Amino acid sequence: TQQVTATITDDDAAPTVTLSLSGSPMAEAGGVATVTATLSAVSGQAVTVNLAFSGTATLTSDYTRSGTSITIPAGSTTGNITLTAVQDSIDEPNETIIVDINTVTNGTESGTQQVTATITDDDAAPTVTLSLSGSPMAEAAGVATVTATLSAVSGQDVTANLGFSGTATINTDYTASASSITITAGGTTGSITLTAIQDAIDEPNETIVVDIATVTNGTES
Repeated sequence: TQQVTATITDDDAAPTVTLSLSGSPMAEAGGVATVTATLSAVSGQAVTVNLAFSGTATLTSDYTRSGTSITIPAGSTTGNITLTAVQDSIDEPNETIIVDINTVTNGTESGTQQVTATITDDDAAPTVTLSLSGSPMAEAAGVATVTATLSAVSGQDVTANLGFSGTATINTDYTASASSITITAGGTTGSITLTAIQDAIDEPNETIVVDIATVTNGTES
Protein backbone atom coordinates (compact mmCIF):
# COMPACT_ATOMS: atom_id res chain seq x y z
CA THR A 1 0.00 0.00 0.00
CA GLN A 2 1.64 3.17 -1.21
CA GLN A 3 0.83 6.61 0.27
CA VAL A 4 2.51 9.99 0.14
CA THR A 5 1.57 13.21 1.88
CA ALA A 6 2.04 16.68 0.42
CA THR A 7 1.91 19.67 2.79
CA ILE A 8 0.60 23.10 1.86
CA THR A 9 2.43 25.76 3.86
CA ASP A 10 0.00 28.44 4.99
CA ASP A 11 1.19 31.97 4.26
CA ASP A 12 -1.65 33.93 5.84
CA ALA A 13 -0.92 36.15 8.83
CA ALA A 14 -2.67 35.38 12.10
CA PRO A 15 -5.65 37.70 12.67
CA THR A 16 -5.34 40.65 15.03
CA VAL A 17 -7.70 41.14 17.98
CA THR A 18 -9.42 44.31 19.17
CA LEU A 19 -11.58 44.84 22.27
CA SER A 20 -14.83 46.81 22.55
CA LEU A 21 -17.29 47.50 25.37
CA SER A 22 -21.03 47.96 25.60
CA GLY A 23 -23.37 48.53 28.54
CA SER A 24 -21.16 50.98 30.44
CA PRO A 25 -21.74 52.85 32.71
CA MET A 26 -23.35 49.98 34.65
CA ALA A 27 -26.02 50.41 37.34
CA GLU A 28 -24.77 49.18 40.71
CA ALA A 29 -27.98 47.16 41.05
CA GLY A 30 -26.99 44.30 38.74
CA GLY A 31 -25.98 46.29 35.67
CA VAL A 32 -24.26 44.26 32.94
CA ALA A 33 -21.50 45.30 30.54
CA THR A 34 -20.22 43.18 27.66
CA VAL A 35 -16.57 42.96 26.57
CA THR A 36 -16.25 41.80 22.96
CA ALA A 37 -13.13 40.55 21.17
CA THR A 38 -13.21 40.96 17.39
CA LEU A 39 -10.84 39.42 14.82
CA SER A 40 -9.51 41.33 11.83
CA ALA A 41 -10.34 38.30 9.64
CA VAL A 42 -11.94 34.88 9.91
CA SER A 43 -9.51 32.23 11.14
CA GLY A 44 -9.45 28.51 10.41
CA GLN A 45 -8.59 27.78 14.04
CA ALA A 46 -9.97 28.89 17.37
CA VAL A 47 -8.45 32.09 18.78
CA THR A 48 -8.21 32.48 22.56
CA VAL A 49 -7.84 35.92 24.11
CA ASN A 50 -6.62 35.81 27.71
CA LEU A 51 -7.63 38.88 29.70
CA ALA A 52 -6.22 40.89 32.62
CA PHE A 53 -8.40 42.86 35.03
CA SER A 54 -7.64 45.93 37.13
CA GLY A 55 -9.33 49.18 38.20
CA THR A 56 -10.86 50.46 41.44
CA ALA A 57 -13.67 47.87 41.59
CA THR A 58 -13.00 44.64 43.50
CA LEU A 59 -13.90 41.25 42.05
CA THR A 60 -16.77 39.49 43.89
CA SER A 61 -17.60 42.38 46.22
CA ASP A 62 -18.14 44.97 43.44
CA TYR A 63 -18.60 42.82 40.32
CA THR A 64 -18.51 39.32 38.87
CA ARG A 65 -17.28 38.18 35.46
CA SER A 66 -18.41 35.33 33.23
CA GLY A 67 -14.85 34.36 32.33
CA THR A 68 -11.21 35.41 32.25
CA SER A 69 -10.70 34.68 28.56
CA ILE A 70 -12.64 34.90 25.31
CA THR A 71 -12.53 32.06 22.79
CA ILE A 72 -13.53 32.85 19.21
CA PRO A 73 -14.37 29.59 17.38
CA ALA A 74 -12.87 28.80 13.99
CA GLY A 75 -14.95 30.46 11.29
CA SER A 76 -16.22 33.21 13.60
CA THR A 77 -14.96 36.72 14.18
CA THR A 78 -16.25 37.63 17.64
CA GLY A 79 -16.62 36.34 21.19
CA ASN A 80 -17.42 37.99 24.51
CA ILE A 81 -17.66 37.89 28.30
CA THR A 82 -19.97 39.80 30.62
CA LEU A 83 -19.28 41.90 33.72
CA THR A 84 -22.10 42.15 36.28
CA ALA A 85 -22.18 44.78 39.03
CA VAL A 86 -22.85 43.69 42.63
CA GLN A 87 -25.13 45.87 44.75
CA ASP A 88 -23.95 47.14 48.13
CA SER A 89 -25.13 49.76 50.65
CA ILE A 90 -21.89 51.75 50.95
CA ASP A 91 -21.64 55.28 49.60
CA GLU A 92 -18.52 55.38 47.45
CA PRO A 93 -17.16 56.95 44.27
CA ASN A 94 -18.07 55.39 40.93
CA GLU A 95 -15.75 52.42 40.39
CA THR A 96 -13.94 51.14 37.32
CA ILE A 97 -13.18 47.73 35.80
CA ILE A 98 -10.25 47.91 33.39
CA VAL A 99 -9.90 45.00 30.96
CA ASP A 100 -6.70 44.42 28.96
CA ILE A 101 -5.50 41.68 26.63
CA ASN A 102 -2.83 39.61 28.35
CA THR A 103 -1.96 37.03 25.68
CA VAL A 104 -3.52 35.70 22.46
CA THR A 105 -3.36 32.14 21.14
CA ASN A 106 -3.53 31.81 17.32
CA GLY A 107 -3.69 35.57 16.89
CA THR A 108 -2.06 38.84 17.92
CA GLU A 109 -3.21 41.89 19.86
CA SER A 110 -3.86 44.89 17.63
CA GLY A 111 -1.57 47.46 19.23
CA THR A 112 -2.55 47.92 22.86
CA GLN A 113 -6.19 47.11 23.60
CA GLN A 114 -7.96 48.26 26.77
CA VAL A 115 -11.56 48.99 27.75
CA THR A 116 -12.91 50.51 30.98
CA ALA A 117 -16.34 49.77 32.43
CA THR A 118 -17.76 52.10 35.10
CA ILE A 119 -20.07 51.05 37.95
CA THR A 120 -22.33 53.96 38.94
CA ASP A 121 -22.83 54.15 42.72
CA ASP A 122 -26.47 54.53 43.82
CA ASP A 123 -26.08 54.85 47.61
CA ALA A 124 -27.01 58.06 49.43
CA ALA A 125 -24.27 59.95 51.25
CA PRO A 126 -24.38 59.37 55.02
CA THR A 127 -25.63 62.05 57.40
CA VAL A 128 -23.51 63.49 60.21
CA THR A 129 -24.55 64.25 63.80
CA LEU A 130 -22.56 65.93 66.59
CA SER A 131 -22.38 64.92 70.25
CA LEU A 132 -20.48 66.28 73.26
CA SER A 133 -18.88 64.75 76.33
CA GLY A 134 -16.86 66.26 79.18
CA SER A 135 -18.99 69.36 79.68
CA PRO A 136 -19.09 71.37 81.88
CA MET A 137 -15.28 71.80 81.76
CA ALA A 138 -13.11 73.00 84.62
CA GLU A 139 -11.35 76.26 83.75
CA ALA A 140 -8.09 74.66 84.87
CA ALA A 141 -7.44 72.71 81.67
CA GLY A 142 -10.75 70.89 81.53
CA VAL A 143 -11.30 68.91 78.33
CA ALA A 144 -14.49 68.30 76.36
CA THR A 145 -14.79 66.04 73.32
CA VAL A 146 -16.89 66.81 70.23
CA THR A 147 -17.72 63.65 68.25
CA ALA A 148 -19.10 63.41 64.72
CA THR A 149 -21.04 60.23 63.95
CA LEU A 150 -22.16 58.92 60.55
CA SER A 151 -25.56 57.37 59.91
CA ALA A 152 -23.83 54.57 57.94
CA VAL A 153 -20.37 53.40 56.97
CA SER A 154 -18.99 55.19 53.91
CA GLY A 155 -16.53 53.98 51.33
CA GLN A 156 -14.81 57.37 51.29
CA ASP A 157 -13.51 59.82 53.88
CA VAL A 158 -16.16 62.19 55.28
CA THR A 159 -15.03 65.59 56.56
CA ALA A 160 -17.20 67.80 58.78
CA ASN A 161 -15.90 71.38 58.80
CA LEU A 162 -16.79 73.13 62.05
CA GLY A 163 -17.74 76.64 63.11
CA PHE A 164 -17.06 78.01 66.62
CA SER A 165 -19.03 80.69 68.45
CA GLY A 166 -20.34 81.36 71.97
CA THR A 167 -19.18 83.66 74.77
CA ALA A 168 -15.75 81.99 75.15
CA THR A 169 -12.92 83.26 72.96
CA ILE A 170 -10.76 80.72 71.13
CA ASN A 171 -7.08 80.78 72.14
CA THR A 172 -7.93 83.05 75.07
CA ASP A 173 -10.48 80.95 76.95
CA TYR A 174 -9.97 77.62 75.19
CA THR A 175 -8.15 75.82 72.39
CA ALA A 176 -9.55 73.43 69.78
CA SER A 177 -7.47 70.48 68.58
CA ALA A 178 -8.76 70.98 65.02
CA SER A 179 -11.32 72.95 63.05
CA SER A 180 -12.70 69.90 61.27
CA ILE A 181 -13.38 66.23 61.93
CA THR A 182 -12.44 63.60 59.34
CA ILE A 183 -14.07 60.18 59.54
CA THR A 184 -11.97 57.77 57.52
CA ALA A 185 -13.53 55.38 55.00
CA GLY A 186 -14.90 52.33 56.79
CA GLY A 187 -15.35 54.15 60.10
CA THR A 188 -18.36 55.84 61.63
CA THR A 189 -16.93 58.35 64.13
CA GLY A 190 -14.24 60.99 64.57
CA SER A 191 -13.63 63.65 67.19
CA ILE A 192 -11.79 66.79 68.32
CA THR A 193 -11.09 68.10 71.81
CA LEU A 194 -11.73 71.48 73.41
CA THR A 195 -9.36 72.41 76.24
CA ALA A 196 -10.10 75.26 78.68
CA ILE A 197 -7.41 77.87 79.41
CA GLN A 198 -6.94 78.99 83.03
CA ASP A 199 -7.04 82.71 83.78
CA ALA A 200 -7.28 84.87 86.93
CA ILE A 201 -10.34 86.88 85.92
CA ASP A 202 -13.66 86.47 87.72
CA GLU A 203 -16.27 86.14 85.00
CA PRO A 204 -19.53 84.35 84.20
CA ASN A 205 -19.40 80.76 82.98
CA GLU A 206 -18.59 80.86 79.28
CA THR A 207 -19.89 78.79 76.38
CA ILE A 208 -18.31 77.23 73.31
CA VAL A 209 -20.86 76.63 70.56
CA VAL A 210 -19.74 74.18 67.86
CA ASP A 211 -21.67 73.92 64.58
CA ILE A 212 -21.23 71.98 61.37
CA ALA A 213 -20.37 74.49 58.64
CA THR A 214 -20.02 72.14 55.65
CA VAL A 215 -19.66 68.41 55.02
CA THR A 216 -17.58 66.73 52.31
CA ASN A 217 -18.93 63.35 51.09
CA GLY A 218 -21.89 63.54 53.47
CA THR A 219 -24.70 65.78 54.67
CA GLU A 220 -25.54 67.40 57.99
CA SER A 221 -28.30 65.52 59.77
